[in-house]
Parts: sequence; C-alpha cells; structure tokens
Amino acid sequence: MLIYPFHLFAQCSGIELRGNIGSVIYNSFDSYEKIQRGEVFTDFITMQYLMPNGTSCQGWKLKVRALGNFTNGSASIAPQFVSIRFGKVAVGPPTAEQMGVSNESVALSTSDATLIHSKAAFVAPPTYFASHKFDMIVQGGSHLLVGSGTYSAILTFSFYDANDQLVSSTNVKASFNVLYSSSCAGLSLNAYTSYPHRFTTYEGLMAGATVTEGISIQYNTNGANCRGWTLKARLSGDFSNGSNNVAPQYFSLKFNRVSSGVPSASAIGVSNNPITLGTTDIVLINQSNASFNGWTEHKFDMMIQGGFHLLIPNGTYVSSLIFSVYNQSNELVATFSTPVTFLVYATLNSYTLVLQNSANQVSMAFNTVSDYTNGISVSKLRGLKVSGTNPYQVLVRTAGFNLRDGQGSNVIAVEAVNLEIKKFSHTADGINCFTKGLSVFDQVFVTNPLSDPSQKVVEFDMKYFTKPGDKRFSKPAGIYSTSVLFVAIPL
Repeated sequence: MLIYPFHLFAQCSGIELRGNIGSVIYNSFDSYEKIQRGEVFTDFITMQYLMPNGTSCQGWKLKVRALGNFTNGSASIAPQFVSIRFGKVAVGPPTAEQMGVSNESVALSTSDATLIHSKAAFVAPPTYFASHKFDMIVQGGSHLLVGSGTYSAILTFSFYDANDQLVSSTNVKASFNVLYSSSCAGLSLNAYTSYPHRFTTYEGLMAGATVTEGISIQYNTNGANCRGWTLKARLSGDFSNGSNNVAPQYFSLKFNRVSSGVPSASAIGVSNNPITLGTTDIVLINQSNASFNGWTEHKFDMMIQGGFHLLIPNGTYVSSLIFSVYNQSNELVATFSTPVTFLVYATLNSYTLVLQNSANQVSMAFNTVSDYTNGISVSKLRGLKVSGTNPYQVLVRTAGFNLRDGQGSNVIAVEAVNLEIKKFSHTADGINCFTKGLSVFDQVFVTNPLSDPSQKVVEFDMKYFTKPGDKRFSKPAGIYSTSVLFVAIPL
C-alpha cells in the first residue's frame, strides 16, 4: 500500500485588512484631573477582514505598531503611553471566545505587538466578512502636560498567517485632543530683599544670623494655567566687597510663608527645610501640588552660617540671587535677579593680628621613643603680633575637636597639644598671657587692658608642646592636622 502524505495549508492569501477610526473626542483632556486620570476611548478603532472564496485561515495573528510619537506638530507624546485593547466582535464568526482573544491592553511601540493570536479560523464560505472593535487607552500623567492641541500618530495594523507571513496591512490615523495646558505661559516673576543683616561683634560672626522674611518672591500668572511648577534659585557668585569674598555655600534659603494669594503652603507641598545655595540651580519648591490663582507672594528666610569665613574686613558684601520658575515639563517660564547683601562692621576689625616668623605653619614630629617619653615642643619667637590702641583679648580656638590623619580614620584630641603665649621681653607690664590645652571652643590666651599709645604694637612668643608620656599620641604613623584660629576682640 502506498501512503501519500497529506498537508493542510492555511488558506490566508487574499484576505484584505481594512481599518477605520472614530472621530477625535474634543473634550477628552480639558482639565488637570482628566490629565492625571487618563481616558478610555471605547470601540474607537474598527478592523475589517474581507475574505475571498475558499479561505480557510487558521492560527492567524493581528499585530499593531506606531510609526512614531503622537504629535501636535510642536510637541509629542511617546507611543508607550497609549494602549490598544480588544473590545468585541462586531461581525463574525468566529466569536471572541472561539478565538481565545485577550482583553488585556497592549502598549504601543514602534515594533509590532500582537493583539490577537486566534485559535479559530476564518472560513469562507459561509462568511466573507468580519469586523472587530478595539478600545484606545491613553494613560494619564505629566507626559500629557506638553501643550494643548490634537495629538496624532499613524498606527499600522498587520494580518499574519500561522507561519508569521504578512498577508495584509492597513494604516489608521489615531488622534486625541489635549485642551488643558500647564505651560505657565505668560507668568512673570519679581523678587526683592529686605534690610541687610549687619554683623558688629565677634560673637555674631561666629553665631551667624537668620534674616526672617529677608527675601520676597512675587508671581503674576497673567491668567495662565500653572500647576506642577517648580521654583529654583542660585547665586551669581561669591558675596564680595570688591577685594574680599565669602563663598555661596554658607548661605541658605528657607520657605517661611505665603504672604499673599493662593495656593497655601500646605496645598503646594513646600518644605520648610533650609536649602543651601550655590552657583547652580537648586530647587526651593518642587512640582507644586496646586496651581496659582492670580498674583501671589512668598516669603523666604535668609540664613547666614557663622564661622571663620566671616572673619573678613569690614564692608558691604553683595551677590545676586537668580530665581527661575519652570513648568511641569521642566521648561523655563520666567526668571528674575535681585541683589542680596550683608554688612560686616565689627569692632574687632579695628585690630590687626598677624602670625609672623613662620608661626602660621607649625609642625610637631614624633621621631623617637624619647619624643613620646619626654614630649616635644616647637617655639615661634615673636610669632604673634597684635596692633591696636584700645584694650583687647586674643582668643584661640581650633577648627574641630580633633587632629585628623590624611585618611580621616585616625584622630587625636586637640587638647593633647598645649599652647603657651608669653610677652616678648620689651612688652609693658599689665598684659596677661596664659598657657592652655587647645580647644574647639574660644579660650583667652592674652588680655591687654592697656590703651597707652606705646603699646599700639605688641609682640608675643609662642610655644606648642606635648606633655611627657601622653598616650593619646600612640596612633598609627601619619600626618595629623587641624586649623587654629587667633582673633583679637575688644576687652
């Protein structure tokens, strides 16, 4: 007996795919709430299948892809934010159940994605025509806040046989309208500062200051929708009096209140934490949860960090604060620059204090066992010179609690190093000098109550030393260092 193999070929050739689409829904995205919620366009796309006589098409597939972004000509929305979902069989057979079609949405991309992989065949006769309805789903979110207009993309639907051979394809133009815009177009910005802070004492320079409501920022929306906006700020550079500078990182802004207009601080979602300034934009208010409604004013506190960096010559120190508003799409909407100032007119600046004869660099080396046993010392003869005709004190403090090695992993307490200051031999009686262990806190090492013109310039000898057998120096080898500050203040 001869057995001839019999192959059943799926007769899909000649099937024609046609598509049409519903009209644009004009009010689909006309509010912020709808923008965030998204939208489902039910039965928005229709696919028609025309079958020639003799069709017996099994295992067929319907696929879809976008040819590009949805665009209104000037702005665009990526296709992955739009999905296609099988809705129903409008004309059949086979039924949706027979095909085993899924009702899960399929995100668009520029590559083919499968909508239907049918378990049932198209057969003609008896049926020469079928029609399916599909929903289009636009995902809600900030990606829709790119400007108003009609956003359109070409979608290619393709019909494949069981061997993944293309049989037919059709293009449809899918569109939806965005009527709500949060571009903030037309918003203008203004800012001004209040009185500048004036430093007059050493204590004030060390403590720093907060200028409450020192900065005011005004927004005029000019009728623009503006939600999800961001406020940023930066300094143009150092605070300077022309010859001396203070770096931006010692200055911060802190939101204080909404002094006029809406939304409220809680509606905005603004933080009251201090924000350190720099010469690049930093965020003061991030993606406001609420939109402006007309003219609004915000107050910010200006915070000046105290410390060594403020021990500078008297004068007026000025920089410029540059404020910028960005819309929800991170596009610059408005910017404004205003000068910001602080003053230093401290009485301590009527004195001159100089570390001389290499007293500005002190190196203490433990090289032998004897150094640890007996201690070491470094002297700086006439290392300190103070000029001034009024009584004063010399304060000494360190920059930190410890001397640190180059890696920062090993430390020695600064109290382990002692400083002795003595009057130079020609110094008049009545000036008191002291010997103390160093400290991170201010300590008096010299008290000069004299106002005699003969004592306008006074020099002092200095000696740094360690005590014998101090086990605090039993540390791994390395260079341990810190900074020591000397300040003359009025007595």
